[in-house]
Amino acid sequence: MTDSDKKNDPADIAFGWWRGLNPENRPRTGPQRAAMARLRRARDTLEVIREPEGLALVARFPVWRRERAAVLAGVLAFVREDGGGPIARVVGRISLDDAESASMSEPRFRRLLQTEDAELMDTMRRLVRFAKGRCNVRDLSRSVFDWDDRVKKQWIYDYYNVGGAAPSAERRGDSAP
Repeated sequence: MTDSDKKNDPADIAFGWWRGLNPENRPRTGPQRAAMARLRRARDTLEVIREPEGLALVARFPVWRRERAAVLAGVLAFVREDGGGPIARVVGRISLDDAESASMSEPRFRRLLQTEDAELMDTMRRLVRFAKGRCNVRDLSRSVFDWDDRVKKQWIYDYYNVGGAAPSAERRGDSAP
């Protein structure tokens, strides 16, 4: 991935915004904590963009991506730590046969996969709570921006820890061969 591609990658843009409100190796300032709290309290994307910090993320995207950017700002406000693998893997099973190992139940996961645009922010916020606030910010960002059947299929493989499906180059963060 070239530097130009990274500057335009929605996941990198979202990560940079999130990192600005969650500095690495130092505590958040009072204004950063307050901004994240206000975004967590936002009930919908209109309330997200009423907050200057939410609008700051949304403004970095073309008009046709702004609704998803607002959803993402509302979701990332719940992420406390960047890390881990794909988010569906984090809340999923250790193995296909071990239903007890998942932090998110299978019925709840199936409902998550049926989520449409209108409920995406609330559903993804619940997902972050199941991950205890520790998520791979770039993976979560890509998933929210590209929430479609391709992403949902990959999430199924990740949730059930079925190793046969190789992640796409886009999910790994590198360019296609």
